[in-house]
Amino acid sequence: MQVPSSRPSPYLIAFLLGESLLMGLGTLLAVYFRTGSFTEIFTWRYSWHRIVVVPMVLQLTFYYFDLHNFRIARPFMWTVTRLIQAMAVGTLAMAVVYYIFPRLFLGRGVLVLGFFIITLLTMVWRGLYGWALRQRLLATKVLLLGAGNLADSILEEVVSRSDNIYNIVCIVDPSSGGQEALACREAEGAPPGAPPMDLLEVWANLLKADLRRDPSELVGLIRHHQANLVVVAMGEKRTRMPLEELLRCRMLGVPILGGEDFLETISGRILADHIRPSWLIFSPGFKTSELRRLSKRGVDIFLSALGLLLALPLTALTALAVRLDSRGKIIYRQERVGQYGRVFEILKFRTMVEDAEKETGPVWATAGDARVTRVGRFLRKSRLDEIPQMWNVLRGDMSFVGPRPERPLFVERLTARLPYYSERHNVKPGITGWAQVCYPYGSSEAAALEKLNYDLYYIKHSSFSMDVMILVQTARIMLFGGGGL
Repeated sequence: MQVPSSRPSPYLIAFLLGESLLMGLGTLLAVYFRTGSFTEIFTWRYSWHRIVVVPMVLQLTFYYFDLHNFRIARPFMWTVTRLIQAMAVGTLAMAVVYYIFPRLFLGRGVLVLGFFIITLLTMVWRGLYGWALRQRLLATKVLLLGAGNLADSILEEVVSRSDNIYNIVCIVDPSSGGQEALACREAEGAPPGAPPMDLLEVWANLLKADLRRDPSELVGLIRHHQANLVVVAMGEKRTRMPLEELLRCRMLGVPILGGEDFLETISGRILADHIRPSWLIFSPGFKTSELRRLSKRGVDIFLSALGLLLALPLTALTALAVRLDSRGKIIYRQERVGQYGRVFEILKFRTMVEDAEKETGPVWATAGDARVTRVGRFLRKSRLDEIPQMWNVLRGDMSFVGPRPERPLFVERLTARLPYYSERHNVKPGITGWAQVCYPYGSSEAAALEKLNYDLYYIKHSSFSMDVMILVQTARIMLFGGGGL
């Protein structure tokens, strides 16, 4: 599962605000239909905070039912079913809130009536929003200049997302026809024997975008398509950069963005194999300060101490289950590489048979690994095997949020093969992280590269708010699955 970016789009924020207002309106209507008078709404009993708490609770349940994720196109019936489920759970949660805080109670019958009204209003609202996304009514019109791997990655990201707020209306390839990446017309349903079609033509057909080869037409194309943004994704060793044309566009007030920056914005990751060292050097971000370091450490100490204390009964039960299931130590210790390359011992509940790597040596765990015990499968799926890692956080070896620490042998291998892999070690490793909540579990070099892309993005944009968002997403993944924790 991939998520778009740590920064939600303004359209999504506007959508959620609008939906929250509709939830409040539905609550007011429920009060009106129940009491028969609008004047009753504005008395002390129905003051504003009693109305506000309804969308707050419901939006929280909507988030945990994955109803805030518009990246993947869902059938409308899936949305309706999930919406009814979320509303049912949210209504029960409201009942709990009213039991704990009786002063927030809206009145007898309002909660049930509000369930039906709010469900109807949100169905209509989401149907309209989905239609607007499909029609690209809210999208920024983009002219893409360039061809090659970077341009292909941008186009693939745009095509794969249903919540995309960018509409590529024109593709300009200043190279000699893009012969390096060909696809057969037969794959697109063309008759046999038709001439080959380069990959940009395939993308242009999918996006219903105009495809041009002459960069001297930039200004005219921008005016013709009413483009609001130019994205430059020129590959290396290609034809010259059309600087004069780009300068004319910029002087006309059209924003121009590099392909690497645009892809980072829409995908929530930095493609390590597409960027140069100069881009990392001059790119904004990668900010740190003593205040950020101390506050992050303070939060780690508080959460790990609290977590270890609250998890004591569960820890005892888990330890007993591991002991009864198979012979061997309860706590598994393994060397991992931490901040600045320092090696430390990570602690986990043992989920594999004793001496699992005695014959094979260090290898990545795989899906359905035969070495995993019966209890171990449950612990891995529920992530309970990682409870002891809070001790690593308390000691300072790890943080709650950061790149996942890897074993020294794998670090040595991946550093030699993957660009910028060693940069992961400039921050403390974490129990959870941006890569873990964005990308499923992987046990290959290709998966390591994908997770590196997300780790670089986290290091660049690391902040308190991003850490909170990752922890919230981690809790959702633990409850409902997904991710790669």
